[in-house]
Amino acid sequence: MSIGRDLVNGNWWLFLEENHIQIVCWPQGIFTDLTSFATNVEWGGVVYSPPGVPEPPMGSSFFPIEETSYDSYCRELTVLDDKGETIDVDETTLVDNPNLYKVIDLPHAIPGKFQHFVLYGGPGENA
Repeated sequence: MSIGRDLVNGNWWLFLEENHIQIVCWPQGIFTDLTSFATNVEWGGVVYSPPGVPEPPMGSSFFPIEETSYDSYCRELTVLDDKGETIDVDETTLVDNPNLYKVIDLPHAIPGKFQHFVLYGGPGENA
């Protein structure tokens, strides 16, 4: 999955799969703060439970062990610059409660450019 901005008309697109199938387009006019380019990029995940209900598991419900056959993960995290060229991302991690959830940030997990992995998961309060 990726989200990209059309450099010609400023519209934003959601793409799926490796051949970048266009799924949905958001007109630039609905993102009034994104008419130019960002100076900061953030992404993440959230678990939710109503007040008084235990926090639910995240990902596979296990803490990550740096093994993608077991861990939940995102891969090939990249950002495009103002010329539409891909740049490496080196730092991403923040965890609100490390007793319930963990994130392992591997900016250069595999040799070569753009091989950034983030592994995540945890039992929540259901442990």
